[in-house]
Amino acid sequence: MATDLPSLNALKAFEVVARCRSITRAAAVLHVTPGAVSRQLKQLEAELGETLVIRGARQTSLTPSGMLLMETVSSSLDQVRQTVSDLRGGQHRRRLALNIPSTLASRWLMPRLHDLRAIDPALMISIRTEAKDRLSQRDGLDAAIRFGTGDWAALHSSHLFQERHVAVASPAVRSSLVRDDGRVSVAEATLLHVLKREGRYLSWPHWLDAAGIDGVDAARGFEFDTLDLAIEAAIAGVGATIADWHMVAGDIAAGRLVQLLETVVPGTQSYWWVRPPDSPLIGPLETFERWLRSTLEIDHA
Repeated sequence: MATDLPSLNALKAFEVVARCRSITRAAAVLHVTPGAVSRQLKQLEAELGETLVIRGARQTSLTPSGMLLMETVSSSLDQVRQTVSDLRGGQHRRRLALNIPSTLASRWLMPRLHDLRAIDPALMISIRTEAKDRLSQRDGLDAAIRFGTGDWAALHSSHLFQERHVAVASPAVRSSLVRDDGRVSVAEATLLHVLKREGRYLSWPHWLDAAGIDGVDAARGFEFDTLDLAIEAAIAGVGATIADWHMVAGDIAAGRLVQLLETVVPGTQSYWWVRPPDSPLIGPLETFERWLRSTLEIDHA
């Protein structure tokens, strides 16, 4: 069975035709004749055994197979263009590609990136927030921060910090839950939950048990697919949520959120710094990890 890639020239011609939706316009972009572009398309379709482009009188359109190929080809060529640009400018030596959980990226990392810029103004960081990174396949990533137990085969992982669960709400919501005797009635709060692939995280039952609070229906309330949304809902006064202290410390300091009670419960999972074992800890990777750990030490001081 053939395993060779199709002609790169044919793939390039296909990508330009897909973008321009016209063989004539694509030919102008590529500085060749329309006939040459048509021959490249026919060659590519013959090699793949699939019709990729529907030729219309005024414009072209993609078949389902063409759309599938276009998604991959476009992304790959964009990466090649970026890499070539970086190589020409020498920027590849200071570029770092990371995947970071979305809530950690938005609520903890973003407010601190200016500190990293002050340490290394030349460092360029590309941040992804995919729910499941493809670090083991490399996929252009240098490293990732993952949430879990740290057990990932074929990857080097080192512990960053364990979750510390606190129950938070807006100041107005907490005030509405305070009884005449000064106690907070958690049972009257609208509970905000975070979903995971196989259901909910059990943060509320875990926290309620640790706080010694009975009589709360932990199944009710609203659900969100990210902790970030649950936190935003709490800030907006929708209800109360359980969040990792690291994710809400800034909001608590700014007065946007308050803890319902002083109860802090260790989470069952942690955040980990993960990288391929053959990736040397030098250059931008070393700079970022050193800054990351020193910043976390300040947070925990």
